[in-house]
Amino acid sequence: MIEVFKCVVCDGAIIPLKRALVAPFLAKRIWNKTPFCVDIVECEACGFMFYNPRLEDEELRRLYNDYRSREYREMRHASEPWYTEKFNFDLASAHFYELRRARLAPLLKQYLGDRKIGRVLDYGGDRGDLVSGLLESAEAFVYDISGIPAAQGVTSTNDPVGCKADLIINSNVLEHVGFPRVLVNDILAASPKGGLVFLEVPCEIVFGFERISRRLAQVGIMALARPGLARYVLQRASLYMMHEHINYFTERSLSALVSACGAKVIATGGYHSSSTAGRADVAWCLGSNS
Repeated sequence: MIEVFKCVVCDGAIIPLKRALVAPFLAKRIWNKTPFCVDIVECEACGFMFYNPRLEDEELRRLYNDYRSREYREMRHASEPWYTEKFNFDLASAHFYELRRARLAPLLKQYLGDRKIGRVLDYGGDRGDLVSGLLESAEAFVYDISGIPAAQGVTSTNDPVGCKADLIINSNVLEHVGFPRVLVNDILAASPKGGLVFLEVPCEIVFGFERISRRLAQVGIMALARPGLARYVLQRASLYMMHEHINYFTERSLSALVSACGAKVIATGGYHSSSTAGRADVAWCLGSNS
């Protein structure tokens, strides 16, 4: 882990907010350790909130290697009784992606207007299910380091620069990475001059009533069903538990990220998304590689 002393989005000053427990599953999978605490910090300039220290690339690889495989599911279920095989399946089911495309397609059309999109690239999109049929006139591509086969109607590429996509989409990825600017710079490097980049992330209220209530329920279930974890999770820091989402964006901080990487912000916004995984708020930013 790498401790940082300024915002990893805009380089602004950061202030510590709360101590947070690293989820037992993460501690086990990444470090083979018992749970320990980190800080939640906030940038005074852009409002970006994140856990500090930051996860390094190798730590992220250990976490997401064979993501949602049987071994992953079993290890996570050993700490989190609610993470069942059905729950895991619903997170990436065909119906899940249908709902996401149905919400995203009209939003893109609204802001793309008459602009011709010949190729759309899902950057970091697993099989590329999100862009399969998303824009009727566009060829769909996916770039993902996992190397798994692409979804039907999508072409896998290991050369995002050579793809020359008119629109690059990065969805539900930035909340997982230690250094968001690195990823966005990589995305912009794959975008041709004047190309469009669409970023979207969960917009989660870290200290909101709904989130704290959910954490309380999860901690209670964990302590009862996995008594060996009780002495670790029965503490205040569990209310702000660090899990796979290690960043908390708003429209403001996502826009600041795009600007910090040298791209032009065209539009930002948010929407409510309902899916098989539940209701979520989403922040998005459309930028131009100018």
